[in-house]
Amino acid sequence: MMERRVPPEADQESEAAAHAPDPWIGAPRFPLERLAAFVVVLLTAAGLPPDEARRAANILVTADVRGVDSHGVARLPYFVNRLRRGLIDTAASLRTLRETPATLALDANNGFGLTLAAAAMERCIAKAETAGVCLTTVRHGNHFGMAAYYALMAPRRGLGGLAMTNASPLVTPTFGTRGMLGTNPLAVAVPTGSGDEPPLVLDMATSAVAWGKIEIARRAGEPIPSGWALDEAGQPTTDPWAARWLTPLGGERATGGHKGYGLGVIVDTLCGPLAGAAWSARVSGSRGPDQPAGIGHTFMAWRIDAFRDPEGFFADLRAMLAELRGTPPARGRDATGVLVPGDPEAAAEAANDRLGIPVKQAVLAELRVLAAELGVPFDLDNSTPR
Repeated sequence: MMERRVPPEADQESEAAAHAPDPWIGAPRFPLERLAAFVVVLLTAAGLPPDEARRAANILVTADVRGVDSHGVARLPYFVNRLRRGLIDTAASLRTLRETPATLALDANNGFGLTLAAAAMERCIAKAETAGVCLTTVRHGNHFGMAAYYALMAPRRGLGGLAMTNASPLVTPTFGTRGMLGTNPLAVAVPTGSGDEPPLVLDMATSAVAWGKIEIARRAGEPIPSGWALDEAGQPTTDPWAARWLTPLGGERATGGHKGYGLGVIVDTLCGPLAGAAWSARVSGSRGPDQPAGIGHTFMAWRIDAFRDPEGFFADLRAMLAELRGTPPARGRDATGVLVPGDPEAAAEAANDRLGIPVKQAVLAELRVLAAELGVPFDLDNSTPR
């Protein structure tokens, strides 16, 4: 069911994973197909058509496989809540607003964010395969989960890919005390042309962290690092329950927060005004009014051979990555060495493919409640603990 690339060393955990503290010790683990099947049951019971539920399950479980648990099955209560409240049109499809040989402007008509975002990226890739490059915008969308999923669709076809989205207001502008921007993530995935080297993948929020990290800390009953969040009064806090706003990537201006703020504004410009969607301050989410979210997305895909001979590009890229990894590590970092973007996710994918996908007990408790509310069996009682 999964559409993913697993490194050939999938039967081994990385040296980094072997030496770093493991947050998953004691967490139940499940076979990929079993976890995805349970997600399908939940989403179908919430009103999503079966085909869309299967595609959405693939996207959510992919996040857990890659260790991005803030955007995996833990997100199900959010999606199910909006589906049950009729805030998402489960019958909606993409509508083309404008089109040129290398551009697309689409309207998602308030359809389910995960599946329609994937459909938009598929159309973007198809046009790029013909034109060499394509930029695609989407208006009237919904939360689309892990941005890297859509960017990674391009390397599977030998192309580079980019995905970004805006979100409901959580992030304070530099010198501000109230959230105005979303976490506004962006992801870029570039093929390396080698079965031994997974795609180069950057997947990041333009905030200090994704809000899902606050939710993880709440479930664990642990404090959050200083610099992540502000309370209702706009003061720094390490209490996840007091956290109301997130800081931009970099935190305060003295530590480069104005750069993260600027990145967030650019993502909002492309996903809001350019797409004809709401910008973050006008997006409705779990804290906003009961109305469609109005989120915007922007996707891009490009052919390598539109710019140079692919084999030359791949050779240069792999050499660059090897040199980066060969950088002498800082003191205390010998176990991990220097990483390149996507290395931690590739290591998680290799381990989870072998051991099963871990789901924390607090998330399982939430899913048990959700299953009861939907009147479906809870099928994750028996697991394979590590």
